[in-house]
Amino acid sequence: MHVDNHSAFSSSDNSPKWLDQFEELANRELAQGSSCEQVHPVIAEWFYNLMEGEPPISRDSVEQAMSCLATEVMGSTPHHMLDSLLQAMDEDELALWIEQILLVGRAMEMALNNGDLDDL
Repeated sequence: MHVDNHSAFSSSDNSPKWLDQFEELANRELAQGSSCEQVHPVIAEWFYNLMEGEPPISRDSVEQAMSCLATEVMGSTPHHMLDSLLQAMDEDELALWIEQILLVGRAMEMALNNGDLDDL
């Protein structure tokens, strides 16, 4: 099966097309101005609390999958960006940093699913 990756992304900013519906909803429902400006303080507080606490508990298989995904992200990073990052850290540190970013995303999904961010 051939997948046309170009059609899966919005032409304006290379973000996945499926995100468009959420951005449009946020822009319709929130007051005038940037959606991020409206939501940012709630997310900032959530992020601070996440960083001060323990990471979400994960099964070993989830941790392994996150590690593999971090490796895939590193492998698909444009060389000019990867080279710049590797000037500041070694490959293991970069992989760990990417895993941490993925973990924050996973924690946010969990928070959204269990209602912790319903005030958005």
